[in-house]
Amino acid sequence: MQCRSVLTRIDAMRTGELEPDEHEPLHDHLKRCSSCDESVADVESLAKAVRALAVEPPRSCKEAVCSKISDAFAKVETASGPVFVAFSDRGLRMIYRANSEKAFRAAYVKKYARPLEEGSLPERLRKQVIAAVEGHGVDHPLVDFEDAGELEGEVLRTLSRIPRGEVRTYAWVAQQVGRPKAVRAVGTICAKNVVPFVVPCHRVVPSTGGIGEYAFGAPVKRALLEREGVDVEQLERFSKAGVRLVGSRTTKIVCFPTCKDARRIREENRVPFHAAEEAMAKGFRPCRRCQPFAHAS
Repeated sequence: MQCRSVLTRIDAMRTGELEPDEHEPLHDHLKRCSSCDESVADVESLAKAVRALAVEPPRSCKEAVCSKISDAFAKVETASGPVFVAFSDRGLRMIYRANSEKAFRAAYVKKYARPLEEGSLPERLRKQVIAAVEGHGVDHPLVDFEDAGELEGEVLRTLSRIPRGEVRTYAWVAQQVGRPKAVRAVGTICAKNVVPFVVPCHRVVPSTGGIGEYAFGAPVKRALLEREGVDVEQLERFSKAGVRLVGSRTTKIVCFPTCKDARRIREENRVPFHAAEEAMAKGFRPCRRCQPFAHAS
């Protein structure tokens, strides 16, 4: 066996992959050739050095990689029943009110095209989910809007700013996002809100009055609003009477009926209006807090 042939077989000999009939010729050559014999030691030293470079990846690295290809979820028990919650390191991504994990996973894949791995829900997110589902509301929702479309993200962020205990109209939301003619689109986004309760789509009502429909049913919407402090019965009375706005005779300021400032108006000073144009014609100016004229054309 020549030196070139021996050198190409040294590593195979070291790893035990050398063909059986080549062992004897190779060893005979190494006994006669000191140069090739030294090469055996060099290859072994190189292999040892390479093995030393191999390290176990840190757990944080593993978690970082997994977070790029999948999201986490947890099941949260609330007084109103269990909910499944998907989340990322940026916040909540989906709240699903059902007992079926399979259905939850299917809904998540349909929305985001990403798999889910069970994880530990941060306590601050857990508290927000429980508070929202049980009807206490959340003042500063921690939601991951990264994968939302442009209009969808703007609408959901606007919903998040509607104060607890108050309602706004779909037309108002459309105006707030700079798309006054997109009232129907706003309604669709609210209906498909994947982070309900926390992002309060239940606080949006029709411009025509009443509380309107809800993905979980009108009774659930009514209960949520009442627990948050909305006088739903008053809204319904106003709706039947065609009243959409309420003004103060003393301040000449007009508000949505549920506005915190409107609730301070004494009965004898309350002035009902059927439309923003009517209030403006009588010299009333819009409340800076609830911006009731935002829906006026």
